[in-house]
Amino acid sequence: MKAKLIVLTAVIQLLVFLSCSREAEQYDFHWPVSSPATEGLDKKMIDSAFIRAGQLGFVDGLLIIRNGKLIAEKYYNGYSRHSPHQIYSDTKSFMSALVGIALDQGLIESLEKKIMDFFPEYAYTGMDQRFYDITVRHLLTMRMGIDKEENNLLAIVATDNWIRETFKLPLLFDPGTKFSYNSLETHLLSAIITRTSGMSALEFAVKNLTGPAGIEIIAWSTDPQGNSTGGYDIYMKPYDMAVLGYLYLNGGKIENIQIVPEEWVNASLAPTWPSNGREWGALTDYNYGYLWWLGKINGHSLFMAMGMGGQYIMVFPGQNLIVVTTANKNIGWDNNQELPIIEVVSQYILEAVK
Repeated sequence: MKAKLIVLTAVIQLLVFLSCSREAEQYDFHWPVSSPATEGLDKKMIDSAFIRAGQLGFVDGLLIIRNGKLIAEKYYNGYSRHSPHQIYSDTKSFMSALVGIALDQGLIESLEKKIMDFFPEYAYTGMDQRFYDITVRHLLTMRMGIDKEENNLLAIVATDNWIRETFKLPLLFDPGTKFSYNSLETHLLSAIITRTSGMSALEFAVKNLTGPAGIEIIAWSTDPQGNSTGGYDIYMKPYDMAVLGYLYLNGGKIENIQIVPEEWVNASLAPTWPSNGREWGALTDYNYGYLWWLGKINGHSLFMAMGMGGQYIMVFPGQNLIVVTTANKNIGWDNNQELPIIEVVSQYILEAVK
């Protein structure tokens, strides 16, 4: 009887341990709440930031996090904390994290792996042989060699096979030689995740990134072959968007769980251009990492995910500050929403730091 009791006790302890382990790996993230003054921000300046954001008319949400605590948030135009929003190219920074995880798991051998090794069926007679020189690193740094997306993206996504048609695009530059921003490059990364893991990028994210981080992708569209759209079509709540910034601010770790390898975080946030861009509004000294934008605002270094129209996850490590914005998504290439939002951050939020 005593032996049975010992065995039963051991089994119960094992079950409790396994249960706790699962809870540690996947949980529901909630931001601790504080106030601007408590976290060293001038409340009047923060209030002014929200007033100005509302005056712009196209801002849908503004969240400010300092020292790991949500200190202020406001939503406009019918949105709320619980409303999902299309985040456009912020999707690329999520994709960067997925590539880093896949690399760590050995699903992708190295960043120098040639992408045609993943897509041999799309080779064709007369194909530009430089396609065989394109690597995973080239996709992460937007140096595949194709034209910028304004000139070809919409035509490609109107076809029945985006990947096949991407490999038919002319290479205007030798791979690796010139930055040319295009969501078709990150869509290839999504397909590579699927081909190496057997899961869609969404499924891979839920298992390895967003699930362990305790956040949710509400929706993620796919191409005709079922690949998650690699460059621009995640829908999620700004409250959850901020967690990606927090994750990278903390070396890929949340609640002592290493979700994204720290080495990948550091590599992703290192500049890949030989020299910085000068200025874009209040953003200066800007550069590009692995699908993350880098730069300075008011002299403060930042890294950020940036989606068309003003979907931002801005992280200022020196200030332990994260700013997330969403904005009107019914826009074209030449919208005028992005720079005014950066100005709100420059003129009010950063000026609020005591």
